[in-house]
Amino acid sequence: MDQANRLIQNTKKKFLILSVLGISLISFFSIIALSWYNDTISHQQAMQKSSALLSHQISLVSKISSLSERFDDLNTGVEHEQLQAEFRELIIQLEGEQRRFKDWQNEVDDLKYKVLGKVIDEKGTTKELDLFIRKAKELLNDNSYSYIDIKKKIISLTANYRNNLNADFSKAIEQIAQEQTESSSKQNNMAFLLVGICVLQFFLVWFLVFRPLYTTIIEQHNRIVDSIHRVEKANQSKTEFLANISHEIRTPMTAILGYADLLRNQSIPDKDKVGAVKIINHNADHLLGIIDEILDISKIEAGKLDYVYEDIELSRLLNEVFSLMNVRAQEKGIDLILRSDGKIPVGINIDKKRTKQILFNIIGNAIKFTDKGFVEVQTSYDKSTELLTFLVKDTGKGIKQEEVDKLFKPFEQADNSLQREYGGTGLGLVLSRKLAQGMGGDVNIIHSQENIGTTLEITLKVGELSEEQLVSSLSTHIEEEVDVKHSLNDLANTCILVVDDAKENARLFETYLKQAGAQVQVANNGQNAIDIASENFFDLILLDLQMPGKDGFEVIKELRDKAFTKPIVALTAHAMQEERDKTKKAGFDEHLTKPVTPSDLVKSVAKLIKNRSKSVSA
Repeated sequence: MDQANRLIQNTKKKFLILSVLGISLISFFSIIALSWYNDTISHQQAMQKSSALLSHQISLVSKISSLSERFDDLNTGVEHEQLQAEFRELIIQLEGEQRRFKDWQNEVDDLKYKVLGKVIDEKGTTKELDLFIRKAKELLNDNSYSYIDIKKKIISLTANYRNNLNADFSKAIEQIAQEQTESSSKQNNMAFLLVGICVLQFFLVWFLVFRPLYTTIIEQHNRIVDSIHRVEKANQSKTEFLANISHEIRTPMTAILGYADLLRNQSIPDKDKVGAVKIINHNADHLLGIIDEILDISKIEAGKLDYVYEDIELSRLLNEVFSLMNVRAQEKGIDLILRSDGKIPVGINIDKKRTKQILFNIIGNAIKFTDKGFVEVQTSYDKSTELLTFLVKDTGKGIKQEEVDKLFKPFEQADNSLQREYGGTGLGLVLSRKLAQGMGGDVNIIHSQENIGTTLEITLKVGELSEEQLVSSLSTHIEEEVDVKHSLNDLANTCILVVDDAKENARLFETYLKQAGAQVQVANNGQNAIDIASENFFDLILLDLQMPGKDGFEVIKELRDKAFTKPIVALTAHAMQEERDKTKKAGFDEHLTKPVTPSDLVKSVAKLIKNRSKSVSA
């Protein structure tokens, strides 16, 4: 879920950034195109105005030239005055147009238009036109001339300036036409460029926004599809695992319930009853082992598995494992070989329970999948890495290379079908690897070949060891430990209160304790336990935690508040370390986990009572 949320957030962020970038590029090119368009339009308008101003002047010069030719045909003074008035009006208009052209030249910003005015100035057109206008006005304002003299002077003045002015104005008009042609060509080019910019913007938006977004969507889709496939595969594996677990649980349960029913109905000969009880115990232990595996995996996945380190003798630990595993190997007719390679530690500081659990799982698997040949366990120690190594080699079934990775995934086995030849929960290797990794080591398959055998390596971090702490050989001699049973009088003269809402369990514990000589009372709920403990003396109380009404934590609080100082033991099915920490914090003297054997129960109770008696007497 966190990965999906991060992917969504990254997609949103990427889309926002790319959208801003795309909009910025579009805006940039659009502003450039708009600016260019405005400049082109302004240029066109200016050229049109320039052309109009010059055209007006040319037109007036032409009219003045035509009017001057009419002076030759004058015969009377009246006609002369009329033409002179027209001539004056045209000169005034020409002067006005000339002034407007100069003003426009001064106001315009475009360099090209100034150049146009400069060309006209270089030709002397402006000066010549100004001189023509000034002389024409002087001539018209001078009253000393007769109309015949004025006629001659107007004809002469017009003839002198007409050709030059027409040539200069024609040159200016040609330049304007050239500018307009160039402007029109640029406008056409700009149109093509704008089309190109639009196409470029389209591709930029595609490559910078939509293509990355499309890629991200495809990537998300592929991830989702991959996640769905993984979930479906995981669900399939879990379904098969649950079916397998159901089989693994129901198989011992069938034996337990079946033989228990035979014993209850007394439909089994007396000579076979001991064997039936052994079968029940064996299957119950197997069932408990399955449950412990599942719980251990759950605790490891939750990061709540604690390791208890202690100093142990390595050879004794290996002999304990060897003695149990060798029985299974002999049952299958294969050899179990234990040997060392180089110097190995005499003693190590490690979690004994978890180390034995790893060895039992790995060696047990090797024996399970080996029908003939041998299983060899080679022990070595590397001073440079401070790792203790167990190399477990068998001549068994072997594993296909493509199946190796499955072995270290929860709920998976190399053969996970209903028709498996071998049993098991599929958790052994997974649990062993995680336990080894938790102790600074690992479990790896070094080599495996189908129908040839498998070699697995177990490494555990045991720290730096001196030469004095190492020995050259490993004894495979198995020392049989004598099972010292507790005497029937171990709990003699003691009074114990058993508190458990499960009446069958309470009766069972009562029987265990009475067999050891204790006097026992039973309470089936918390309030009843408080009442009985308040009215009677007890050396110790066995207290269940999870009960209706007042639970074990409420009961111990009230008992301690009532000054009950004797040991109180939590006897519960809660096996997690946090539960042990919780009971310790609540004031319990011991935490015993169900199921518990009679010897373990009696031993723990006797030890607590004895220690309390010593502390009181001291």
